[in-house]
Amino acid sequence: MFARKTQRPVLSAVIAALLFSACTQSGTPSASNQPGSNAGPQVLRMARNAEPFSPFVPWQIDDNPALFISVNVYDTLLRTSKDGIGLEPGLATKWESSADGLTWTFTLRDGLKFSDGSPMKASDVKASLDMARGGVKSAWKDNYKAIKEIAASDDKTVKITLSQPYAPLLSVLAMFSGGILPADMAQATDAKDYDNALAWKTKGTGPYYSDGWKKGDPIVLKRNPNYWKGTPAVSEVRIEYIPDDNTRVLKLQGGETDLVDFVPFSQIAALSGQPGVKAQSFKIQQTAFVILNTTKPPLNDVKVRQALNYATDKDAILKNVYFGQATFMNSPIPQGTDWDKDLPGYPYDLEKAKTLMAQSSGAAGFKMDMQVRAGNTNFANTAVILKEAWAKIGVTVDIQTLDTAVVRTNYQAGNFMSTPSAWTNDMNDPTEIVNYAMRGGASPFAYWTRYNNPDLNDKITKADLEQDPKIRAALYSELQKIYLDAAPLAFIAYLGATAGWRSNVEGFFIDGLSYYRFEDVKINK
Repeated sequence: MFARKTQRPVLSAVIAALLFSACTQSGTPSASNQPGSNAGPQVLRMARNAEPFSPFVPWQIDDNPALFISVNVYDTLLRTSKDGIGLEPGLATKWESSADGLTWTFTLRDGLKFSDGSPMKASDVKASLDMARGGVKSAWKDNYKAIKEIAASDDKTVKITLSQPYAPLLSVLAMFSGGILPADMAQATDAKDYDNALAWKTKGTGPYYSDGWKKGDPIVLKRNPNYWKGTPAVSEVRIEYIPDDNTRVLKLQGGETDLVDFVPFSQIAALSGQPGVKAQSFKIQQTAFVILNTTKPPLNDVKVRQALNYATDKDAILKNVYFGQATFMNSPIPQGTDWDKDLPGYPYDLEKAKTLMAQSSGAAGFKMDMQVRAGNTNFANTAVILKEAWAKIGVTVDIQTLDTAVVRTNYQAGNFMSTPSAWTNDMNDPTEIVNYAMRGGASPFAYWTRYNNPDLNDKITKADLEQDPKIRAALYSELQKIYLDAAPLAFIAYLGATAGWRSNVEGFFIDGLSYYRFEDVKINK
């Protein structure tokens, strides 16, 4: 899952006092991974910001930590290119469509094997995709709604029959939710007694596999000796979970870990200038915003939500949270396929915000909670800015810093008024975000906003099924405008994905959809 004004001096003073400071400590790498002393098996130590909530079942995944495991242990028929826009072969080397667009035939690579050495067949593809489109626990059924039947013609041929032509099909098949498991494992994932031991143990065709995991412990990924692209250089990846951004950076500087994600934007420049450490912001299709619970009065009033958007000083956030490494968010969707660059977004306009609020059910002022995930520097600093900015239109923001799991539970249950969040595209087609973030009704309730517009829902279905690229782009443009005007979110910024690593780590890259695959990484001596 944005004209700007110069920041006010008083706000600058507040931010200077409240922003988390950049870490400047340095240290010496531990002996096991010091350059020149790491002969033998290569073990990559990574510190991430949060541990998985979902099981390691591709179509059941509903959180990024689990997603990042999935793309390293499972493969899909197609892959998205590094820029997050194009498509390229994955488990399938070629594919073709019938003239009417209703039948697609995919040819699998020769010699594909799962991590235990057993052969991967077309029947495994059928079983996995059948679970993705029809499994009781699948979180991504909408993406597969046009599929009528999947058949394994032989061990190397998969035939997909559609009920109607479906433009996003190839992009859907390249998405992580289409990861392939052995048929028996795939079919067992819906069982009521599918326990934790099974949920965290993987058997895929990806570069790594997991023998199991217990929440609270590091995740260990082991090198797959049967990987179809060749044996990865790193023999083992150990991922520990440290929610506090600054603590992760300190461990990197001290040589206690080799790789960290979600480096605060305030620290990228400083880290990049330190010996033995590299840091970078990668261009990805990501948005930052605040979720507004549209069922909680007065947030059920569109004028209140629009007022909050106009009262949001994006310049202050871009400057003081993202340090000039983010841009104004003009549309509800990221800067990918069919993004409408001409939409105006909500430029900062305090007078317009005051006028809208005066005309709304929130004219007398109101108090609202803003639930912030503990340890997330960007979200915490955004909340500080919004607290001051929204006070100017009569809104008292109560910042509540809570554990990530608590925030997640609360927004899923609707027990919140607002919470900072972010979205990253998982496929190179807008169908994912419009169905997840805009379609109302069933979970995830239009990205947990509870916004539900039946007319918009119908337009989403029409856009998803349209075959003509120009007509489809126009339909998605209309969807963006409708959702933008409804303002279920406070739209803030387009931003990249940050990471830091020791200088002896080579080949780490975050692609346009924020995926990183450890198969490309090696640790130099």
